[in-house]
Amino acid sequence: MDELFTLAVDMADGLHAHEAEVGLTHNTEAMVREALAAAQEAQVAFQTVRSDKTRLTAAQTVADSNARAFLSAARGVLANFLGSTWSQAWQPTGFPNQSTAVPTTAADRQALLSSLQTYFTSHPEHQIEQLNVTAARAEVLFTTLSAARTAVNAGLAASGAKKAARDAAETTLRHRLRAVIDELSLLLPPDDPRWYAFGLLPPVAPDTPDPPNPSS
Repeated sequence: MDELFTLAVDMADGLHAHEAEVGLTHNTEAMVREALAAAQEAQVAFQTVRSDKTRLTAAQTVADSNARAFLSAARGVLANFLGSTWSQAWQPTGFPNQSTAVPTTAADRQALLSSLQTYFTSHPEHQIEQLNVTAARAEVLFTTLSAARTAVNAGLAASGAKKAARDAAETTLRHRLRAVIDELSLLLPPDDPRWYAFGLLPPVAPDTPDPPNPSS
């Protein structure tokens, strides 16, 4: 993208200097600068939302880590009352899959937090304040994790939309620059040095201009 933007600036500058004399009418400086500005704006918007997505993902990771720690502690506390292996007594707690293991997905951990909030509210005698295994703590962790996951999902959607917009603007800019080259090809001889003014090599020129001869 940086190389594309640099070329677009070079071509716009060339158009500013030579547009009238060369006779370009279908691809003007204004058109190139408009396409360039749109692509640059779309790129900044995309990079911004990508940065936000990284921050949101980090927040979700922290929230999920705290949830894991709580669920592990809650399992240990409940084992004292319900037994160390799963039985029907564990059913009201919400531990899934007939297991006392901490769920393996964030969605299941979030659901279990909600279930444990309800369970500890109904069975306050199974709470242990000193370990912070309480209905109130389950509620806080549920709310935090739910909000974090919602934010990440929204961030993913926004990132996808911004990327699509960036890609469309990039394509438009590339088409515009190609159109400038095509029009120049009709108006400039292939060895005309003014190609360089547009950031382009003359079609019949070597890859780089000849260095000056110090003896001349």
